[in-house]
Amino acid sequence: MATEGLLQGQITDESLDLMRKRIGYPSNVVRHGYLESPHNVIATQDAFRRFATYNGDDNPLFNDPDYPAKTRWGAPIAPLKFEMSMGVLRHPTISDELERETRGALRGVQLFHSGAENFYYAPIREGAKLYHSKWVAGVEDKVSKFAGRSAIVSNGMSYWDEDDRVYVDGTNWFVHAERKKASDEPKSDAEKKPRDEPAFYTDEQLAEVEQAYENEYRRGADTLYIEDVKVGDRLPRMVKGPLTITDLINSHMGGGWFGYGNPPYRLAHENRKKLRGFYTKNEFNAWDTLQRVHWDMELAREVGVPATYDIGPMRAAMLGHYCNNYAGDDAWVYRMRYEFRSFNYMGDVTWIDGVITDVRVDDVLGPLIEVDLKGVNQRGKENIRGNATILVASRKTGLAALPPPGKPTPYRRSRV
Repeated sequence: MATEGLLQGQITDESLDLMRKRIGYPSNVVRHGYLESPHNVIATQDAFRRFATYNGDDNPLFNDPDYPAKTRWGAPIAPLKFEMSMGVLRHPTISDELERETRGALRGVQLFHSGAENFYYAPIREGAKLYHSKWVAGVEDKVSKFAGRSAIVSNGMSYWDEDDRVYVDGTNWFVHAERKKASDEPKSDAEKKPRDEPAFYTDEQLAEVEQAYENEYRRGADTLYIEDVKVGDRLPRMVKGPLTITDLINSHMGGGWFGYGNPPYRLAHENRKKLRGFYTKNEFNAWDTLQRVHWDMELAREVGVPATYDIGPMRAAMLGHYCNNYAGDDAWVYRMRYEFRSFNYMGDVTWIDGVITDVRVDDVLGPLIEVDLKGVNQRGKENIRGNATILVASRKTGLAALPPPGKPTPYRRSRV
């Protein structure tokens, strides 16, 4: 069985209290493995290009090393969400006593990345070396009549450089849910949920997707002015999909493993010593990463998911791509919030739309627009919801200003 060796924990009042004791300290379940170095220690234009390209974005602002010189930035900058590939770890130091006491907090329960809210203060440029801290910020208990007990754990995060300049901060949300294997036992009508049928497309439906790709909007050098927009304006539609395992591989090629790390061979052996609960036996009775739930259909079904599905950073990068395309070369996406509403299964298409909900001149941030964002699959089900704050130009005051600098987090350790 693909789940052999899989920890099967339960959510109890005690485990929730143990997680609350870790507030201000790194989570014991959302953590790094044997390799602590990030995918990109130092920011480079090549890394910007790889991240953009392997998430389906050919914007010359991030792909062409010469293009940025003609923009307000004067040199290459990173696309939104690139920070996920960076960050030398500087998590707060937890005492040995508290680590021992709380190491079992919510251990052995299924973990889903459910969303985030990020604030962007400055562009990541070539040569930047970023440091990264994550810590438990809050724990919320959830009980559902049909889904059983779950918990939402908020994790604060911050990225800064050697001069203590903050580039990104915000919060990530993770849902912890008790693992439920797929069962052959019949369910009552009250227990049954509508089943998502596997995707299948007619030639006409594929032609619609391909036409959307042909029509993909990118503002580029056409400056976005506050005087040219109004509340209710709809943003151009973007499509992503049909989702394939190849897309998943590409995303990892551009951004790395986004956290736990899944190195090969002896390094996988070392990783398992540190993250024993993150490995199960595969069809060869050998140890393999639990993250293969995203590409191993048997394992996905055994843990109660009907099919393999994407990773959260892929959908986050979708919205980042969408916002960058609309904002153009000159505007600045200051804030982006997103919630993963349902699984994005292999084969699914995501249609992304946006609408302007506010247009104003803020006392601190200057001219800006607020945008609601939504991704819907081919079944008509929402799989991502979000909103963003974009700082824009004004014909009266000129190009958008960057926001005031972010404040360094107290939840970090000093450089050693």
